[in-house]
Amino acid sequence: MDPKDMRDIVRRIPIFRGFTPPQTDRVLEVCEKFSAPKGHCLFREGDSSTEMYILLNGHLRVVTATGAEIATIWEMGLVGEMGVLTDQPRSATVLADEDSELLCIRGDDLVRVIEADKDTGYRIYQNMTHVLCERLRDNNILLEQQYLILEDLAGED
Repeated sequence: MDPKDMRDIVRRIPIFRGFTPPQTDRVLEVCEKFSAPKGHCLFREGDSSTEMYILLNGHLRVVTATGAEIATIWEMGLVGEMGVLTDQPRSATVLADEDSELLCIRGDDLVRVIEADKDTGYRIYQNMTHVLCERLRDNNILLEQQYLILEDLAGED
């Protein structure tokens, strides 16, 4: 893949939004291309969070220990970032639903990038705060919808 295309991909990832070209290049320097065949498990719920992945092409499925699918990751999606940034164990299992190409960023490498340029670290954590707020808002809307459905069902007696 052309380096310019890779820069464009990284800039579209929400936690790298607003990066300068040199910041983007520093992130790309620590990225490793990774292939995951269909059925491959990137990580399991409870595993240590040692890397995050940017999906270049393919399709990933995020499932809980009970087998419930909680998310689908499409091209240009990011997975594993929360555990890497918080050093918490994986909260779900991620499987390749089809042959997939990804960029892998190891947590230790990301920390070195952040420590080498505090502005990069600031931007990553600021962007991650926005991502988490969006997810929380979306989950609140979903919970409200579920509550209304339950309320309607309870009223049908």
